[in-house]
Amino acid sequence: MKIAVINEGTAVVSQWAGGKSSQYFIYPENSNYASRDFKFRISKAVSFSDEEAKYTMLENYTRHLIMLEGTARVYHKGHYDLTMEPYKDIDIFDGGWESSAEGMVTDFNLMVSKDCFGRMSVIDEDCAAQNDWCVQCGRPYFCTAFYCGNGHAVFKLDSETIRAEAGDLVVFEDIPQDFKVHVSLSSSRLVRMDVCM
Repeated sequence: MKIAVINEGTAVVSQWAGGKSSQYFIYPENSNYASRDFKFRISKAVSFSDEEAKYTMLENYTRHLIMLEGTARVYHKGHYDLTMEPYKDIDIFDGGWESSAEGMVTDFNLMVSKDCFGRMSVIDEDCAAQNDWCVQCGRPYFCTAFYCGNGHAVFKLDSETIRAEAGDLVVFEDIPQDFKVHVSLSSSRLVRMDVCM
């Protein structure tokens, strides 16, 4: 099992009209977002304007989206629209849709190739997080990641303890079927992401 702690200062930042995006993690490590050859990608985006902005078209990927700060109005042309509140709503949609959003927000994204499966959830209390079986493919998850949006969190394994500050992403990669980590929160909420292949 590989463990990585990625902080906001080491994320790969790119600017776009009206905001910026920070890539925290991409798999495989040598894949490239622009080339669309990645299996999954974890990123954060900040919008500096209330004006409607189009999402990048990502055919053959499923997107999992959650707001960290601010309220967004999200539009999926020909499908549905919704209002998203911080840590309350998770939108799962086809990256090939024509989608856009309004609002001065910070959002968090899990992008998963169509030949993989992912899920996203919120942790707002101390817990024992463990691996389980993906309902879509019937296999244990390969990777579990936790983003600390505020405060700090402590992750305790049998052999080590990991502390995450606000803005940190903790990634457990190639996790065993019996993986379990005890999570303690301090004025924080976590976004949990699981991916299987």
